[in-house]
Order: sequence, then structure tokens, then C-alpha cells
Amino acid sequence: MLATHTTVLADSVSGLGFGLAIFLTLVALAYVVFIVAAFVSIIFSNIDGGMKIVWLIFALCAPFLGSLCWFLIGRRRRPIG
Repeated sequence: MLATHTTVLADSVSGLGFGLAIFLTLVALAYVVFIVAAFVSIIFSNIDGGMKIVWLIFALCAPFLGSLCWFLIGRRRRPIG
């Protein structure tokens, strides 16, 4: 009886590990897509060249925070001129 419970427990732990691995892979993929989307958005934005460089450096130095700030603050800026 104990062997059966041990086998069931081992199977559920290995299933949990596989599910966790899939979840972490999807989170990592979403993270990369978010950062790449920010870089593409910055490059093709209508802001002047100097501010593009500032945003790109910020997004490069702090990938998640820089990308998040770009989507929340940077895209709303109006181009000069």
C-alpha cells in the first residue's frame, strides 16, 4: 500500500515539475517578446533621433523597466515640430 502512495506522489511531483517548466518557458517567452516589441516600437516611433537613442539605451540598460516605461510614458509623447 505504501509503495502505491509513493508512486502516485512521485508521479504528481514530476507532473508538477513539467507544468512548472512549461509555465516558466511561457513567461520567459512573453518577457522576450515584450522587450523586442518595445525595441521595434521605439525604432519606428515618430520621435526625434536623440530621444530614440535615450529610450533605446534605457530599454537596453533596464530591459523590463525601460520597456514598461516606454509603453506607459514614451509612446504618448508628441514629436517635436
